[in-house]
Amino acid sequence: MTTPSIYDFVKQQENLFETEDITLGDNFSWNFRKHVQLIFHLVNGVFFTGANDWLRPFKAVMEPMLNLSNWTEDIEVKDVVFFIESQNGKVLSFLIKKFHDEVYTKEHDLDTLFDQITESDNTYGGVVLQKGVEMPEVIPLNSIAFCDQTDVLGSPIAFKHYFSPAKLRGMGKYGWGEEKNGASISLDELCVLAESSKDASGQSDKKNQVPGKTVEVYIVRGNLPDQYLLDNDDMEYYCNQIQVIAFYVDKDGKKNGVTLYRKEEDEGNLKFFTSKEVYQRGLGRGVGEALLPAQIWSNFLSIHKMNMLEASSKVLLQTDDPAFHTKNNIANMENLEVSVLEEGKSIGQIPNVGSANVALMDNALNEWLAQAQLSAAAFDPILGKEATSGTTFRGQERTVAQGKGLHDQKRGKRAKFIESQLYRDWIIPDIKKEILKGKKFLATLTTDELRWVSEQMSVALTNKRIKEMMMSGKAVTKEMQDEMTRTFRTAMIKKGDKHLTEILKDEFKDVEIKLGISVAGKQKDLASMSDKLLSVFQFIFANPAGFQQAMQIPALAKSFENILEFGGMSIGDFSSLLNAPQVPAPTETTQTPALLPTEVVPA
Repeated sequence: MTTPSIYDFVKQQENLFETEDITLGDNFSWNFRKHVQLIFHLVNGVFFTGANDWLRPFKAVMEPMLNLSNWTEDIEVKDVVFFIESQNGKVLSFLIKKFHDEVYTKEHDLDTLFDQITESDNTYGGVVLQKGVEMPEVIPLNSIAFCDQTDVLGSPIAFKHYFSPAKLRGMGKYGWGEEKNGASISLDELCVLAESSKDASGQSDKKNQVPGKTVEVYIVRGNLPDQYLLDNDDMEYYCNQIQVIAFYVDKDGKKNGVTLYRKEEDEGNLKFFTSKEVYQRGLGRGVGEALLPAQIWSNFLSIHKMNMLEASSKVLLQTDDPAFHTKNNIANMENLEVSVLEEGKSIGQIPNVGSANVALMDNALNEWLAQAQLSAAAFDPILGKEATSGTTFRGQERTVAQGKGLHDQKRGKRAKFIESQLYRDWIIPDIKKEILKGKKFLATLTTDELRWVSEQMSVALTNKRIKEMMMSGKAVTKEMQDEMTRTFRTAMIKKGDKHLTEILKDEFKDVEIKLGISVAGKQKDLASMSDKLLSVFQFIFANPAGFQQAMQIPALAKSFENILEFGGMSIGDFSSLLNAPQVPAPTETTQTPALLPTEVVPA
């Protein structure tokens, strides 16, 4: 018995992915690829079935509604805010924020990444991302050759791409085509076998001719049999791996598979997100799917309405004079030309399509448009339409707020995914690596910023040294502490940014845990919190002595505590304000350990 190869597996699964439906309910069948293709056609103004020769009217309903959803739910880089809630890690958190805002976002175009996440989720009901070599990347759902239709990342998943010879050779920098990485052919050898056609949207029976050469490549990821990785005929043991394979047609017209790369791979390099899950279905329910009935029936009505208008444009005549047609050619008559009828005979127009029928079509179209607006939460005020007469400003404002509520909910879900999945797992660790490279990032620091970082790091190193001395039983005075801080600061300034980078390598452990991230105000409404803190400070600064005295009265102190709690703040952050400051009595200098009043210890 011949052991199946990875090439047989891929082609078999791709065929099943295109043809087999899954059953979700008693009368609910669904196919991933058909779902994506249907929405892909209609969103782009193309009929899914029948001729696309522009002889049938297509009433675009989905596109403007989706554009509105994407605009209303847009998340931008400026919506990503870093905040520090503890003194520990303050310096390192500052560096991460600085690098993120000034370097990383520009080099990696995070705005485009956020837009692609929103558009894919709204249009198709989900988005697939890969970690990528340099940054997270959104993978178009159209490029999926096969996956688990009940759980996108629950089983092996394959992506189908086409590479030009030049682009394929460029993948050599990632180890493609090297024998040590499991390749069965070199990139140069495969480029010679490149074809001048591509499969049309994964359909192997239809080809798109291209002027240059191209290579069909599949990237397969997930738990696969050990045999595919080690050629050991073991189809029982599975491990997580990545396989890059390609196909070419030989001189006999036979399609052959070759391997470009294969390795074991850690899990977590792919992520999937949907803002509205559907039970046991790979993709959720996006705005595009909700708009399908409105789009399909609007097209149906538009086509029949156009047929009616075309029929009503024809002028049909009837007469009871049998000889009229032989005596007169109506089609070739000139304007004001006189016709002759027999005595007692008549001629008139045959009624064909009444205007009432066209009006019924218009009413039905308007009903489906209203349904589309309801499905996409795209009510008239959000669309920018003028409110009906008599609508008050407050009433319109409330309507807009209610209409945006559904969009804000989905926006919040995506914000949480971006914060917890992308930033915590991928972006922050990547930024840590980039910062430790040093030169490019540190060049963006101003002199004042670099001086502040150096001072804070000097204090941190001093505190670290003091703790070591105290643990060994040595006494430390305030003068010794100040001298160590000056020494560290001087040494750091002399060695410059390279020395600072070397220090950061040891200090960058678990820094992301101490760094708060708020995306689109989902995790923490920093603007509102700032307003509340400003109000508290204005209240205290107005009469600080009176405030201290009032806080000595239990009832007033309790009320102030309630104000803070109701505002989402903690009384612990203001505990030092509740008691009058104590002035220490002068004492003789003793050899007791003393740390700086404001100790800064980076993570």
